[in-house]
Amino acid sequence: MKRTMMTAILAVAAVIAFAANPLKVLNGDKKLFKTAEGTCLLEVIYDGASYDGKMPLTEKYADIPSKTKISYDGFIEEFSERNKKVTFVKTAAEAKYRMTIKVTKVDEFINVMGFIPGPCIRVWGTLTVTDTNGGEPLLTVNIDEIDGGSAVSTDRAFNDTFGELGKRIAKMK
Repeated sequence: MKRTMMTAILAVAAVIAFAANPLKVLNGDKKLFKTAEGTCLLEVIYDGASYDGKMPLTEKYADIPSKTKISYDGFIEEFSERNKKVTFVKTAAEAKYRMTIKVTKVDEFINVMGFIPGPCIRVWGTLTVTDTNGGEPLLTVNIDEIDGGSAVSTDRAFNDTFGELGKRIAKMK
């Protein structure tokens, strides 16, 4: 029994360790947030995004400004917990960096087998960090199907998904 349990645990650990990373650096320094200090303006943009690649996102979720705020809050909470050198501000005049998350596709499914059965949100898009003084992007990351696990509500699932994104961006090496 012990050997079977240990084998199962090792198999699950191997799958998790070798799972594909949903973040791929397209250009720039992936260690940017290890050395960056200062203020950052975050923008989450859903313009032109689709739901499941089949219909406009606005047909599935009518209140995109609410989803934008929820996404913004989830990202900042998790990123700020892991990176104390970069702080988020509300206006471009205060910011040293501009971080833009351009969402291209959103998908939702119901997870019934997890610890918390409920909706789970998956997101695709790009994240770009630029210096507010202009110039080339400092970092561009492709986001390929990131999710934060299931939650008790769709809004909480959006928050958790962007929280997971914030956590992964803050600890990129």
